[in-house]
Amino acid sequence: MKTEATDELRDLIEAYVSGTLEPGQIEKLEACLLADGEARLFFLGYLDVHAGLAWEFRGTDLPLPEISAGDEPSVLPMWRSGMVLRWALPLAALVIFLLVIANLWQPTRQATGPVPAFASVKASLHGQWADGREVTVGAALPPGILELQSGLVELETTSGTTLLLEAPVRLKLRDALHGTLLSGNLVVRMPKGKSGFVVEMPQMRVTDLGTEFGVSVASNGESRVQVFDGEVRAEALQVKDGRNLLAGETLRGTTTGKLASEEFNASRFIRRFPPPKPDETPGGPLFSESKLDSVRIAVPDSPVVIDGDLSEWNRAGAFRSSCLPPYEDTYYVEGMMMYDARNLYISAHVGDPEPMRNVAADERAFAGGSVIVRVSTDRKLGWPLKGTAWRAYSALSSAPSLPFMLADRVARSEEEMSALADAMPLADSISDRIANIILSYDARTRRPSLRLAYGFDSHGDVLDPPGGWKGAFRKDADGRGYTLEYAIPWSLLNCAEDPPQAGDVMAALWMVHWSDAEGRLCRGQLVDVTNHQPHSLSKVPPNSFFQNGPCWGKAVYLPQGQ
Repeated sequence: MKTEATDELRDLIEAYVSGTLEPGQIEKLEACLLADGEARLFFLGYLDVHAGLAWEFRGTDLPLPEISAGDEPSVLPMWRSGMVLRWALPLAALVIFLLVIANLWQPTRQATGPVPAFASVKASLHGQWADGREVTVGAALPPGILELQSGLVELETTSGTTLLLEAPVRLKLRDALHGTLLSGNLVVRMPKGKSGFVVEMPQMRVTDLGTEFGVSVASNGESRVQVFDGEVRAEALQVKDGRNLLAGETLRGTTTGKLASEEFNASRFIRRFPPPKPDETPGGPLFSESKLDSVRIAVPDSPVVIDGDLSEWNRAGAFRSSCLPPYEDTYYVEGMMMYDARNLYISAHVGDPEPMRNVAADERAFAGGSVIVRVSTDRKLGWPLKGTAWRAYSALSSAPSLPFMLADRVARSEEEMSALADAMPLADSISDRIANIILSYDARTRRPSLRLAYGFDSHGDVLDPPGGWKGAFRKDADGRGYTLEYAIPWSLLNCAEDPPQAGDVMAALWMVHWSDAEGRLCRGQLVDVTNHQPHSLSKVPPNSFFQNGPCWGKAVYLPQGQ
């Protein structure tokens, strides 16, 4: 759908939801929806987010999103009109109706016979799908969502396009020349003399003009494109902006929808499939099966020295978790947490055959080996958390990005859609007191690293923030693991005035990532300290637990002396 049509459609939909459509405009909107499948998805997505917002904020006195003078007029107009509650149920019903209609309007497929494959797996290094299955070289891939939890996988589409997927990544393959990148890193390489591959992301659409380029979607929804060879066309989805990029140029689509030039970083993407090594074996550690539903956080018995030596630690809350056999003695974590009036303390001994090799770039540093601890520090939110990432972005985004989100939702099964529909976020979805704490060793600088982000929308992302944190790493004598130790001030977790106290029960989640020998690829993942009864979210895979508050386990703060 052309940009001009999108602008016109946005105006018509805004008038529709605010109840100000003139008779002539009604016919125009109907004609637009009947004639254009993309317009129908746009319309459905727009209504979907408004119905969701109405449901989320029902019965609350939470402040509504503010709109500044410079904002697009499309940002949440119903909040200003005061009509959200009156429209909530009709719009929710209309969304369900349109889901059915959208399917009916799709091009008719053959009633019998297999769905045509648009791509095949050309190569795989430690590649595993989200359900733990190893990626099979030569396998044909029909259209749909590809979710890679570990490794590096090279695909070739029937158009001759090479797609290099760097885990963890989610890509919806629509056809041989069209994909939607939902998260992670992707490199696209067209054969000489050909062009036209399109990648859609939350904040921009990139069209190949005969080239090689990389695209990425960060945890907060920011989108990037970096051109290695040739030329691409990048178009913003939320504002009127489009640019042609040449080799050596990088563009970022911000969460506000604006496009911003950025410094080219040659190490941001893996561009070529590395040659296999003689001693390498396929696969890697699978997800763990969660053994823990809580972690106990003790008070130190003596002053804590951050040096990688844990001899002074109070071990009242120590736990061990490992990956599934046959990896349980190789890939594991022995974790502990402590607290006092000033700091949260985190330590871990990690079994790792390739320890402390992390050279992964930007927000994907976790892929090169890391421990991630996610905590709530707000006792008012209690346990379990109710927030999720599912609508955290949509609650703060303007309408043009919604079809992208809807594309992911429509691709799911009916049961999954039902489960996600029950996962409406409340205030904790965007709370500053939901902290994502990423602990890793930077092999380039040979120093500990701390990355923080907040809420289920991962806002406020910052690397190595000022504020007095301390970290230390110590490699095992046999080179098969490492110990980390951190002290993180409560001020960095936005609760210095009201830190957790003895007797508090809040939410937490532990994750560990392992890398390959180069320190770039995610070779495996462990997820533990989880809610073993996640109710309607029971079908959420472990690699998505961190985005779903009801899946987080308990953090129990012990009194001093215990």
